[in-house]
Amino acid sequence: MSLRIGRWISIAVVVVIVMAAAAYPIINWSRQPLDDAAREELLRTGKAHAFVATSLGIMHLRDSGPSDRPVVLLVHGGVVGGYAFENWRQPLTDAGYRVIVPDLLGYGYSDRPKVSYTKEFYVTQLNDLLDRLGIAIPVNIIGASQGGGIVAAFAAVHPDRVRSVGLMAPNGGGPVHVMSKALELPIIGDWVFSVFGPMVMQNMMARAYENNPARDGMLAWMKEQSRYRGYGEGVLNSIRNTLSNNALTWQPNAFEAIGRSGAPVLAVWGTNDTTVPFSQSKELRSRMPQLKLAQLEGQGHAITFGQAQTALNMVIPFLDDANKSH
Repeated sequence: MSLRIGRWISIAVVVVIVMAAAAYPIINWSRQPLDDAAREELLRTGKAHAFVATSLGIMHLRDSGPSDRPVVLLVHGGVVGGYAFENWRQPLTDAGYRVIVPDLLGYGYSDRPKVSYTKEFYVTQLNDLLDRLGIAIPVNIIGASQGGGIVAAFAAVHPDRVRSVGLMAPNGGGPVHVMSKALELPIIGDWVFSVFGPMVMQNMMARAYENNPARDGMLAWMKEQSRYRGYGEGVLNSIRNTLSNNALTWQPNAFEAIGRSGAPVLAVWGTNDTTVPFSQSKELRSRMPQLKLAQLEGQGHAITFGQAQTALNMVIPFLDDANKSH
């Protein structure tokens, strides 16, 4: 009897393993490739704005405002893509700025290259993007969450390309907890993020924007970018190579370099942020004497999209002051 039960258990385990192994190719097949044909269709339907080829892959970007105005480059964080700044583009354009919002590689309508998504990977693609767009003047660069860590790294490496720095609840001032260590493991994490990652991240955004009027637009976008292959894998790639190893979450040298540069710096932060704790702002202030810190009392982490107008009320005067002599 025990041998028969053991045999059925073994068969059940094999069946589960086979089904799990089959899930990825089936689900991946159901998602669309993000190729030239897909890009042409996205442009034709007006969903995409423009594509630019960089040394690391083709990037999708939203480019608004006159080309002769001061440039604001908006760098999103993990999960969402450039849509995180959707409610910023028109107000900043109306304020007299050229506004550039890319989908970083791995997100939105941009390529999902099969390379390690390291800090250097992000810095290089931003530098390439400015080169491809022919932007030689220093830019006002603003980053949110993980994008704030990317902006800090970029500004430290390319101070000549930066006029001012904006940081929205940024990484860089200390470790953050992103996910279970088990999901960082090879095979396990790859399978989970490939099969379930898009759905899990959609649910995460649904909770983050609960009772927020911006919720429906955010969820529609999350579903849209999840239609294409490689999205979940890209998020995991980025977590492994920038957050879990603290490459973007602990950057004292970058902040000190920005402090020495004298570039104007604004940080906007929710005091109830549990993703990137507000207490980490002390680390930034100690290394960038010129930092202006704007506190959003009682707000959490999802301020870039969910509290766009409140944030812009602080950001636009900062930009005007930083660019008044230019």
